[in-house]
Parts: sequence; structure tokens; C-alpha cells
Amino acid sequence: MTLHQLRYFVEMCNTLHYTKTAEQLNISQPSLSYALSELSKELGVSLFGKDGKKVFLTEFGEAFLPYAESALHILSQGEAQISNMKNPSGGIINLGYIYSVSFDAIPHLVDEFYGSQGNRNIHFNLQVGMTNTLIEKLLDCTMDVVMAPHPEVLSEGISSVPVFNQELYLVVYNDHPLATRTSVTIEDFKNEKFVMIHKNTDLFLQTEALFKKHGIRPEIAFKVDECNSMAAFVGSQLGIAIMPNIPSLDSYKVTAIPFEGRSMNRSICLLWNTKCRANPVVSSFINYFTSHHERIRLNGDSQ
Repeated sequence: MTLHQLRYFVEMCNTLHYTKTAEQLNISQPSLSYALSELSKELGVSLFGKDGKKVFLTEFGEAFLPYAESALHILSQGEAQISNMKNPSGGIINLGYIYSVSFDAIPHLVDEFYGSQGNRNIHFNLQVGMTNTLIEKLLDCTMDVVMAPHPEVLSEGISSVPVFNQELYLVVYNDHPLATRTSVTIEDFKNEKFVMIHKNTDLFLQTEALFKKHGIRPEIAFKVDECNSMAAFVGSQLGIAIMPNIPSLDSYKVTAIPFEGRSMNRSICLLWNTKCRANPVVSSFINYFTSHHERIRLNGDSQ
């Protein structure tokens, strides 16, 4: 069984047309037919059948297809790994992050790293998500690094370094009685209606902990999935919210008020899975921030 046979087989499964497949592979139709015939002989079954002029995949072909695709995918990963090893100055980093750090922190993080490397041949695949979802991707090694709040409990293998502290604010609509205040305490708004974010997020846990600390059972008017939705509901005077001061708040007719003593904040960290095999560029990314996180964190505190 050859690599060419597997590639021809998978491509043929996608088109179920000999002429089209041969054209896409840039080979002759007889060469394609011979390769697939030899593959069938080696396996001892027919992978394709014909109903008149129509080609179809047999039950044996359907059973074999996922294994052929998996083999090609693994080989492709191996080729990428060798390429990264030959050229450690280039490569791809899969970076996940929560929405509220996408405006300032992520560009700052990437720019810091580019500056340290002296080149921009390194590429980032960026993905936004909730903290628990991003951690799951770290655990199954589909994400290289994540920028998110520090979890209450770190799963085995997950390491972290702090990047900056993110302040949380009380967000009210512009005509709210508290909108002119320079700071607030929980006693100022404990009887208000709240717009809360999804309970599986760190922001929900932070807010819930605040209420529990003061023995308050808040009246929740709405639950939403992300920060922009929170701001939109607040701007429509449907409640108030506790959230980061994201740049898009200016679009929603709301006011962000700090807590007295700037007491509401959370640590935003860079997290990664030590059990995943990292390519050289990912390792250099992690090593850089492990060594320089104190300086970078100071730069990020004002964000």
C-alpha cells in the first residue's frame, strides 16, 4: 500500500468520478484506475462499484475511508513538524482568548512577541471563546496557548503565568441615578435588576462570589452569552451589569463605574498544557512570556 494510493482513494471518494479525480490529481485516468485496482487487490475487497455510469463507494470503501483520511492527516502533521524543526523562526501558534481581552491585550501580546523574535514569519490562528471551552481545547491539545482568567482549579498539566489584572466595573445606562458617581460599592446597587452572563464563564463566577460574600440574592432580569449583549441590554435600560470596560461600551449609551478602591478585578493569565507536544515556535512563545511576564504584566495593567 502506497501513499499515492491512499491519496488517490480519498480524492476519488470526494468526487466519485474517474475523469474529474484524474484531472485534480494531474495524472492520467488509466494511472488512477490502476492504482485504485491495486489497492483493492491488496485489501481483498472492492472499494468502488458501478451502477451504469455512476460510481459509488462500497461498504468496504466507506469503512476504509476514515482510516485513510486519518493516515493522511497524521502524515501531514508529521510533515508540518519537520518543516517547523527545519525552520524554527517560522510556524503557527494556535492562540485562544476570551472576548474582553481581544481589543488591547491580544494585539499587545502578539506585538511583544514579534518584537522579541525580530521577525514576523510566525503566524497566529486566533480563536475567541469562553474560559471553560478554551481550557477544554488546551486539554485535548487543539489549542496551544490561551489568554483567559486563572481558573479556580487548574487541571493536571495546565500551567500559567499572569499577564495583567483586568478591572471589572458596574455598567449602568446613561440616565441611571448612579451614572454620575465616580465609584460605587455593592450597597449602592444591591436591589437593582441585573443582566448576567452565562453561568459557565469566569465573569459569572466572579459576580456570583461578590453577591455571596455580601449575602445578596440578586434579581436577574436576563442572562446572555457575551459582553456586547450585556451592554446592549443595559443600554436598553433592562438592567445593570458587572463586566470589563470594553471599548465597544461607547456604542451602547452606558457608563462604566469603578468599584470603590478599584476592588473588583481578575488575573488574566497565559495558560498552556505541558502534556501537549509543542512545536519550536510555540515553545519559544511560552518561554518568552514565562521569562518576561513581570515586565509585560506591568505594561498590561493599564489596559
